[in-house]
Amino acid sequence: MTHPVAEDAGPITLTALTAPDGAVIVTLVGDLDITSAPAARERLLSLVRPGACRLVIDMSAVRHTDASGLAVLVSTKRRAVLLGGELRLAALRPEVARVLTVTGLSRHLAAYPTVQAAVAGRKPGGYTALPGTGPAVLAAHALPAQAQAEPGADSGELHSAVAALLASADAWRDADPRRRFSPALRALAQAHTGTSHAALVQAARSLLSVLDREPLTYSPIVAATASRLRRLFSAGARPAIG
Repeated sequence: MTHPVAEDAGPITLTALTAPDGAVIVTLVGDLDITSAPAARERLLSLVRPGACRLVIDMSAVRHTDASGLAVLVSTKRRAVLLGGELRLAALRPEVARVLTVTGLSRHLAAYPTVQAAVAGRKPGGYTALPGTGPAVLAAHALPAQAQAEPGADSGELHSAVAALLASADAWRDADPRRRFSPALRALAQAHTGTSHAALVQAARSLLSVLDREPLTYSPIVAATASRLRRLFSAGARPAIG
């Protein structure tokens, strides 16, 4: 059965079924980030109960995750372990696997190349990426963002998205009591007042990079402005640096 989790700027849906051996297989579709994290956490935790505490999460259709989304997986695993179960991830996309590595959570969240391998607990010596994500693609993800020349949104779209985010700076600060985002927000504000499009692109990417690593308290305004900025850097709509 399918359970809609969020219909916001970063929608995600969950489909849950029980395997013959009792494992609960959950398929996520969409972005697991600050926008969808609250609803996703509620639904995933509701699936973990005595007698159904072995979860396999199929991540093959998760296009992006950030620290808020990963916190959902960590809290779900904690609940499963407390009930004597476990949580395994399956079929991660390279960009999602990268966030797990950057945050250090790859050491705590077991990842398997396929759902079948995760259900069986078979983990090969090296992680096998999804079809179409071979060495050349993985190498591209490893390159510095400045070195990746992509066509995409014009400077006007980026300036507009950044202006909306900066106009909501108070909401960002309220969602960040430890002020971990303050340097990135200041750099973004400085770049926005300047004339260099390349500097604005770099500052925006830096802010999104911090968002990948550090969770924020959920805020609809923060979620909307972050999602709008991230969409400009998604496949097929990456702001050019030139």
